[in-house]
Amino acid sequence: MQAQSLDSKINPTPNPAVGAIYVHIPFCASKCGYCDFYSLADTRDLAQACVKAICLELKSNEKKLTLPLSSIFVGGGTPTSLAPPLLAELLDTLGQYRNEQTEFSVEANPSSITDQTAKIMHHAGVNRVNLGAQSFVQKELTALGRIHDPDRIATAWRTLRDAGHQRLGLDLIYASPGQNLDSWRYSLDQALALEPQHLSCYALTVESDTPIGRLRDSGEFVEMDEADQANCYNAAVQTTAAAGLEQYEISNFAAPGMQCQHNLTYWRNESYLGLGPAAASYIDRVRRTNKPDIKAYIRAIENDQPPPAESEKLTGRAEMGETIMLALRMTQGVDRQQFAQRFGIDPVEAFGATIQRYCDMGAMLMDRQRIRIAPRAMLVSNTILADILSEA
Repeated sequence: MQAQSLDSKINPTPNPAVGAIYVHIPFCASKCGYCDFYSLADTRDLAQACVKAICLELKSNEKKLTLPLSSIFVGGGTPTSLAPPLLAELLDTLGQYRNEQTEFSVEANPSSITDQTAKIMHHAGVNRVNLGAQSFVQKELTALGRIHDPDRIATAWRTLRDAGHQRLGLDLIYASPGQNLDSWRYSLDQALALEPQHLSCYALTVESDTPIGRLRDSGEFVEMDEADQANCYNAAVQTTAAAGLEQYEISNFAAPGMQCQHNLTYWRNESYLGLGPAAASYIDRVRRTNKPDIKAYIRAIENDQPPPAESEKLTGRAEMGETIMLALRMTQGVDRQQFAQRFGIDPVEAFGATIQRYCDMGAMLMDRQRIRIAPRAMLVSNTILADILSEA
């Protein structure tokens, strides 16, 4: 009866039109040892057809978009591994959907940044580049399967700056094979010495179907214990704060006003369009993910068909649960008024059991405006988020 009563109170507002797009480029020079994203090495003979298909998929979805777009994010894979003419073709096409206020992001690996690629991105209007450094320690880069060395990070950084790029970010990984707190602090210091506007610090996620996962499963690699991971995480929080970066999400830190607007779209559970094989979209409460099959993707687009995909419609408590779960990843947490305006119900009424339990434990904080995870509980947030979804 309680679930039925709550469901009767849910009155979601219509989803707004789509103002953000994500483009998945599934090509890499080589596959990293920890990566379980859909990316392919040594298949760049398909790149031209893939870029053409992405541009056609975008064209066929134009009517769903609110223009100019608020954000464009090109990820992968390694977008900058595309041959320069293809990279220019893709970015110039995407650039037609932007204006000066649009956040236009491209992910890059240090080894793929050249004078030419840096200039192509700048000319196309890209105004945010995120560099996958992962570590500034050679043995850690080798263990992760990265093909760049530490010096290459700084070289790529200078190349981007020289081409006119002002808004740059870095990704780092902690808990990687052979790492300890001292070497992690060294990578943090080296990263912050470059004065990035954005820094992401992710714990290594070991998936069984990866080279590192197989090493872990065979006993050749032992994952960093939880206490040491907590020390690394806390070091990131403290070091970034001292450098003037503000934590705005569990793993993300930015200079004031430099948060990644595209990622905020995800964490606010707002609409976005995904383009390319394995790309996900969230439109009209339907989460649709193109299947990770580049040949099937290209074939469908060339035949004027939608690419093969899996979809799920989110309604009622499921949509609310995902919305509150994503919002709790942000340090500002859930805006109670905005949530109530969106769904017609206060989040405390919808998820009172879980929220109250963690508030009583001191792991969540609540006032009239917001509900958020306490800073000391950020590292164990996955348990809280899972419980929210369970109650949903």
